[in-house]
Amino acid sequence: MPKGETRDHPIVNPFGPNSPNLEKVALDPMLVIVGGNEILKDRVENYAKRLKEMGKKIEYVEFEGKEHGFFTNDPHSEISYQVLQVIQRFMLENSY
Repeated sequence: MPKGETRDHPIVNPFGPNSPNLEKVALDPMLVIVGGNEILKDRVENYAKRLKEMGKKIEYVEFEGKEHGFFTNDPHSEISYQVLQVIQRFMLENSY
């Protein structure tokens, strides 16, 4: 975020008062992965929901009970493997 800006800067808040109307923007398919215990989970969930309501191709995947960084904190864990499987499937389904 640029120095001196607030949380309403378009980089931080794509639905803020200074953000462009995303309905008119052609966005590539997006995958949103979040831990169920993530501090900003509600904000992430709202972001995905609003884009979906605009007709954007977005997939929201929540890993119940997981915290921020859950799949990078232990990269050799079963949960990290599951995240990689989700990413791989998403990429294969959305490669043109």
